[in-house]
Amino acid sequence: MSALMPILYEGAEASAPAFPLCTLNVFASVRLEAEIRRVLLALVTPEYMETWMELPGADRIECYPDRRSFDRFRIDMFRAGYGIGSIHGSCLLSKPNKITYLWQREGSDERAQSLVEIRLYDELVECAIKLKHSGLWTTTEHEQYSRMWRRSLDKLSGLMKGIMPLAS
Repeated sequence: MSALMPILYEGAEASAPAFPLCTLNVFASVRLEAEIRRVLLALVTPEYMETWMELPGADRIECYPDRRSFDRFRIDMFRAGYGIGSIHGSCLLSKPNKITYLWQREGSDERAQSLVEIRLYDELVECAIKLKHSGLWTTTEHEQYSRMWRRSLDKLSGLMKGIMPLAS
C-alpha cells in the first residue's frame, strides 16, 4: 500500500480532504534603524503592536494582552468606528531573536489558523527583519496579508526612525 493512500476503516468511505493540501506563504523583509532590543519590544508587546500593525479591512486596531496568559493576545479590528472582528493570537519568543505568532480569526475554523515567523538580525546600528506568514488558504488572503505586512513593516520602520507614516 502506498504511503499516500488513505487508510480506510470498516464502514468508512474514501473522500477528498475538506480543504486543499497546500497553503500559500507571504515573505517580507525590512531593515530598521534601531537597536534589536527596541524592535523586539515593539514586535511582542500588544500595546506597541497596535502602533505599527495594519490589518486587512480595518482602519483601526486595538491589541490587548490576555490577562490569564502572558503569551496570548487579542487584536480587535474596527472600520468606520464599528467592530468588524478579532484575531486571537499567541506569541512565542524563541532562540535569541525569533518570534512566532499563531493567530486565528474569531469565529473561524482551524483552517483559518496561520503562523507568522519573524527572525531578527543584529547589524551594528541596524536591525534586519525577515518574516514568513504561512498557512494562508486563498489567493485573496495571500494578497491581503502581503499588503498588510508590507504596510505594517513600513510603518514599523517609520516608528523606529521617530517618524509616524501617514495612514494609507
